[in-house]
Amino acid sequence: MRLSSACFALLLTVLCPAASGVAAERAPRAETKTHWRLETDKEGIKVYSRVSDDSRFKEIKVHCEMPGTLSQLVAMYSDVDQYPYVISNTKSARLLRRVSETELFYYLETQMPTPVANRDVAMRLQFSYDAASQQLLISTTHAAGLVPPQPGRVRVPYWSGLWTVRPLTPNRLQVDYTFRVDPGGELPTWLVNMVAPVAPYRSFVQLRRALQLPRYQGRSFAFLSGPAATTSQR
Repeated sequence: MRLSSACFALLLTVLCPAASGVAAERAPRAETKTHWRLETDKEGIKVYSRVSDDSRFKEIKVHCEMPGTLSQLVAMYSDVDQYPYVISNTKSARLLRRVSETELFYYLETQMPTPVANRDVAMRLQFSYDAASQQLLISTTHAAGLVPPQPGRVRVPYWSGLWTVRPLTPNRLQVDYTFRVDPGGELPTWLVNMVAPVAPYRSFVQLRRALQLPRYQGRSFAFLSGPAATTSQR
């Protein structure tokens, strides 16, 4: 039970901070992927999974709608110091470098149940916005070499995902999110694949709540344009 809880905690926490387009340190190769399989459909949150021949871990997709604006979402994910308060099982998070309004690097440590070692990862987070389609992309990938190995922690060796977000109304978002993660260490593949489709549901329930915190209301960002990106109706 401890091992199952640890795996769940890792996947739940690593999910929320962001998402990515290109996986670092992986040689390009042809992939064979199965069709998406619906794993969870609850409270408007649909979670899918599929397998591919280039990874032993399942790829996960989440489709949902939630109250909020693009600005609120950007504000929350730009607020790295607050990750321990808005993302489950985050022991610590710190900004490593803010390159611009649309790019930053951060470090995250995930709290794991004893006796499993905590996981940690350095990440690159990027935002891009297409004003014509009012579509926001949020991408992250693990950033090797930014933080040396830490005593007593297991480094997450691989992370890849992508958020595609667009406003349905001035205060409601549609989200499509895909990701793959290797949690590192000796967690068995079958256990990670069993838990992976479950964790995103709980993460997105918490995300919906976090977006409504007062600190993320009424924010604006230069790279976002158009009323749907910046208007918050409360």
